[in-house]
Amino acid sequence: MSTKRYVARELLEQHTKQKKQEKLEQRRLALEQQAKEKRQTKIHIALLIIVFVLPLFLFPAYPRNQWQYEVYRYITEQMLITVGTKGPLPFFTILSSIYCTVLAFVLGCYMCLLFIKKVGVNKAFQEKIYRKFFQAEFEASKKHPWLEKPLIKKTIVSGIFLFCFIMGMSHFLLENISFQDGSRRGALIQLGYNYRIGVLFWESTFSVFTIFPFFYFGFLFIYLFNYFFRGLGTGKIIIPQKRPKKTNQKRSHKRSQTPP
Repeated sequence: MSTKRYVARELLEQHTKQKKQEKLEQRRLALEQQAKEKRQTKIHIALLIIVFVLPLFLFPAYPRNQWQYEVYRYITEQMLITVGTKGPLPFFTILSSIYCTVLAFVLGCYMCLLFIKKVGVNKAFQEKIYRKFFQAEFEASKKHPWLEKPLIKKTIVSGIFLFCFIMGMSHFLLENISFQDGSRRGALIQLGYNYRIGVLFWESTFSVFTIFPFFYFGFLFIYLFNYFFRGLGTGKIIIPQKRPKKTNQKRSHKRSQTPP
């Protein structure tokens, strides 16, 4: 009996030691993951600061020499980007506009590659796209149920992204965007285009409206291709409703038939 108790005690001690080691290992991995996430967050913040601070010092308000003037003429005459050219920061505004648009395009490509690498382009892609863009219900659909039809909903969502794209593209032609006309509509935007930080902020915003609809329509093309040619479905997940058990129904039916 004494040997059995000794063996059992040894096994219990080994088990407790193993549990403690597992907990310590899990805690160590969690701390390493937190430290890694903090480092990544710091790196991202530093990159964002560098990305937004560099134009403040590198982009001049006006062309200073001949080659800068040639760049200014090429952008305004050939590329037809004239946003803010009649304001106090004409050269800075058009350079910031191109800079933010290219930056948004690169960032969008990176995010799309990560998304496709994580999800793929199969059935999981269909479910993710449907959940992100087409699953939400419109408030007006309570009065007008026809708005919830798949084709109409996809048309409405695509129309919203198309409107954002048109709005983002049309801002490139606004020469007098920095002029304050005294009206409240757009006064904050007009005020922002009189300062360098305001120009970078609003150009970053407009670049999102300009670039990200491209990626939406790219995803929509893959979604429709998977639906029509690969037969992967719409991606809508239908949750089956719970039905009452037949035994309960039979019991209730028998009780109703029994005389009082």
